Amino acid sequence: MKHLLLTISILSIITISCKNNKENKATKATTPTNTVDTSHFFDTKSFFQTEIKDVTTTPYFMYIITTRDEKKKDSSHLTTTEFVRLAQEFLAQDITQKELKPSYKEDVFRDLSTKSITFSYSTKNKDLDVQNIDVLLDEESNKVKFIFIRSQKISKDSTIITQLNWKRAKNFLINRAVLKSDGTKYSTQQFVSWDND
Repeated sequence: MKHLLLTISILSIITISCKNNKENKATKATTPTNTVDTSHFFDTKSFFQTEIKDVTTTPYFMYIITTRDEKKKDSSHLTTTEFVRLAQEFLAQDITQKELKPSYKEDVFRDLSTKSITFSYSTKNKDLDVQNIDVLLDEESNKVKFIFIRSQKISKDSTIITQLNWKRAKNFLINRAVLKSDGTKYSTQQFVSWDND
């Protein structure tokens, strides 16, 4: 009799436990997931703002070299106002906005040959302007060495592909290629430097 009661008790406990487990799983399945974004993307916008502030508050000699269709070159002195206007393009490429972040995947890897840690952001959504961002940090100092941004804009009559490169405390490059639907294409490259070394 004791054995029978013990067996019934054990079976009851197992049955209740299984039932609770199923209820917990059902609750987890129907309860909305926590929508708080805990991922942390590298803040390129703050980096660019810091660099721009340094350039505009330090008496650097700035110049720009403009190349059109890979052959026509012009170089000239660059004013602070012109520098800020050109640098705005980098500030606009911000993927940390709440509505954009879910569309991007972050990969982090270490490059022993360049002694860099790279944060790479990419999307499969071709409708988004920014397609890739690579941030290279110095392995020892954790300071930014380079930031590379690739963006594209597709319209009915053309595709514009822009490559933006920024070398910390040295220079930046805006390389833009336009491909028209009729097959014609042209490109411009603007190299801006404030490195006086």
